[in-house]
Amino acid sequence: MVRRLQTSRMLIPLLLSLHGFNALAADLSPQIANKHLLPKAVQVQVTQRGMKYFDNRLSDLLGNLGVKLDEGYFPAMSYTFEKPINPDDFKDSNPEIVKMYAQVRDLLTQWLVGFSLDEHRPSIEIGESGYIANFSRFGLVTDEALMKSLGKRDGAVLAIELEVKKLSIATHSVKAWDMNNEFLGQVGLEDVSITAGDDTTPLKIRLPFYIRSNANGGLDFEALEIDNNLSETPIAYQYKKLIVPQIAVEINGKKFQLNTAQLDAMLMEQAPVILQKVRESLGDFARKQLPELLNQKAKEFLSGSLEQVQDMVPPGTEEYDRRPNFKWGLQLQNINLKKSLNIELTAYVEDPINPKSRPVASNGPRGLPQVNLMPQENYDLALTLDRALINRVLQLSYERKNFETIRQSNGTVLKLKAAPTIDYVKTPAGAVLKPQEAFVKLHVSVENEPNHIALKDKIVIDFDIIAKLRQLSDKSGMQLQLHSIDVDSLVMDNKYLSLVGKLMPGKVREGVKDRLREQSAGWKTVDEVIPGSLPLPPVILGIKLDINRVAVDPNGHIVMYLDYAKTGAKK
Repeated sequence: MVRRLQTSRMLIPLLLSLHGFNALAADLSPQIANKHLLPKAVQVQVTQRGMKYFDNRLSDLLGNLGVKLDEGYFPAMSYTFEKPINPDDFKDSNPEIVKMYAQVRDLLTQWLVGFSLDEHRPSIEIGESGYIANFSRFGLVTDEALMKSLGKRDGAVLAIELEVKKLSIATHSVKAWDMNNEFLGQVGLEDVSITAGDDTTPLKIRLPFYIRSNANGGLDFEALEIDNNLSETPIAYQYKKLIVPQIAVEINGKKFQLNTAQLDAMLMEQAPVILQKVRESLGDFARKQLPELLNQKAKEFLSGSLEQVQDMVPPGTEEYDRRPNFKWGLQLQNINLKKSLNIELTAYVEDPINPKSRPVASNGPRGLPQVNLMPQENYDLALTLDRALINRVLQLSYERKNFETIRQSNGTVLKLKAAPTIDYVKTPAGAVLKPQEAFVKLHVSVENEPNHIALKDKIVIDFDIIAKLRQLSDKSGMQLQLHSIDVDSLVMDNKYLSLVGKLMPGKVREGVKDRLREQSAGWKTVDEVIPGSLPLPPVILGIKLDINRVAVDPNGHIVMYLDYAKTGAKK
């Protein structure tokens, strides 16, 4: 391991966008023939304390991703009904208006020769528009109580909660006309603006939704009933010009034009009634039609599996190396809400120029991580990385012959004959650890030239290096500090014994152990480190994290307990 292990920045948003691995380069159309999957190799736990961070910071979080929601612009748009509408279909919801419409239509048909109305097929056009929203709250929360009331046992219920002190919407024009009765002309308004909410009664909207992983590696999404206070929120509108058809009555050659000023006055006089109808329509749309629309769009957007594939610079890559980078990917495996929000991800790492390489079975997953070393109220996030993922990266890099030696400060070199592997080890007796440190063992197979009569000219020995996983002083990553060699882990084949050595194999092995002890004797005082580092903790959706505590569990998972840096969730 010579250079920084670019394992990217590990976490999906959520998912929440379920986007989010800030890598060196994201590959939007990766071609990976064989994916050797490592189930649950990456797991994320967001505690209740950690979720508080998103109570009122979702807007900042989206801003980190380049999404700005406090203002926006929309190009002109239009919509034409595919089928004619029948006014009688609206009798139940608006009986008085439908009755008035029928009376006017019948009156005109009876008294005006040649006048008739076909079934109406409206067309609506909204000009260029924009909005400005003064958010007093924009948050994402979990809702375990709603999840229980719905009888959901897997997945998670979350909710986006908005509170807007003032929402201002302006458009160049709003026009409508009847495609089946074009002689009626256009009706509408120009330079329209609408405001909603104030300091006393801000606009509040709560959009809960249920998500769960499915058997296809995708995400099922269900928008639930939306809560809002539209019926209580103050709403006002104004416009610059009224658009109406040219209407005139002619009596014996004298024309009388429609008094549009009087129509303007009537609209302003009826503003409270109109706004009440707008409130009712918007509220009904939010409760019934909007969830259906969101569910339909979610089905289209989430039709396939959720997978993120990115480039990874192989460990030990030299500056002049022009071979393609590794591809590493994450697939959503499971998501659930049980006190904390828990996300399980399947991972894989592949080398495009070595597609037949398979993970070594003995280096694979050994069990689930143990995320119970700290009470959940003492940290924001927990992130676990299975040894299988790191060992797969080391394997592929070794197969490229990227690193075959580990150079030490005293000039000696460990020449590797197999890919090194990382695993769990108990903390050595008497060793002192900081909360941001943990011990691991690095199993190596090393070629040596012993220059000893009892051994052949070249031998290969296997042993474990005990190393401390610690944070760099600038907090840019974590590195391995060599601590000692576990001489009792020594394995050496008898074929490396000379004729003399075969007469006293036990003594020869003890001699090799003594040489290993000598080699590692100065590590504790010299601060011997393996060059390169792991970019941990990751930056998640633009949020920097501080290590609260790090550990390695017996199943070989690196477990990191993390806090949001500086601006973390309030305790």
